[in-house]
Amino acid sequence: MATLKIVFVVAVVLLVGGIYFWAASSRRSLDDQLCPTTPDSVTVLLVDVTDPMNMAQRQDFDNQLTKLKNSIPRYGKLIVAKVDATADRLLAPVITRCNPGTADDVNSATGDPASVQKQWDEGFDAPLTAAFKRLDSATGAEQSPILESIQSVALTELQKPGQEKLPKRLVVASDLLQNTADVSFYRGLPEPKTFTDSAVFRRLRTDLRGVEVELWMLERSDAATTQPRSLADLWERIIGAEGGDVRRIYNVSG
Repeated sequence: MATLKIVFVVAVVLLVGGIYFWAASSRRSLDDQLCPTTPDSVTVLLVDVTDPMNMAQRQDFDNQLTKLKNSIPRYGKLIVAKVDATADRLLAPVITRCNPGTADDVNSATGDPASVQKQWDEGFDAPLTAAFKRLDSATGAEQSPILESIQSVALTELQKPGQEKLPKRLVVASDLLQNTADVSFYRGLPEPKTFTDSAVFRRLRTDLRGVEVELWMLERSDAATTQPRSLADLWERIIGAEGGDVRRIYNVSG
């Protein structure tokens, strides 16, 4: 009888120890951006706000940003960048953060839900919310190198060695009117196949294979003439020619 009790106590101790060992080993070391060595997913938000938004657009844009932030899974990475020229250097992120998890992801028997929630509130939610507030300010830039900027974030964030099998997503928030000396959609939209077969596109294209793409179209005041329905069709062709998968085209309200 005494032997059975000893065996039972030993089994309980081993079980409890095993649970704590599993819990400790499953915790991942995070850097100052709250990212593990290899994230579980990568999402890039690329923003191009050339013209001022009206009140309805700004509210809808804020809503979409909040939904995007809340969609990042635990240990998933979110990189935010703004469309800009890339002739001299590739784009630097406005902010990079990984979701460290919330209290709902932690069992109080093996972890500290309050501590994890505080890390999410102060290290993930708050800095992203602050960064988002700066994104809807119009730049008034004369050029919108959207294709060059997509190429840049693809090279620096979506094609990193060792991340080939990770789920990847690219969200482009823009009026989608490419405007540079080489390519300007203001001068008229090119025929999709002719454009993707062109020499200039071969220089601007990038590898989006395995990347899910969302396009958030910010409508201009002159949208009837500058943003016809064929603009979305053109971008679907462009993304498809780069190997990407357009999962959603969303017209921001207003």
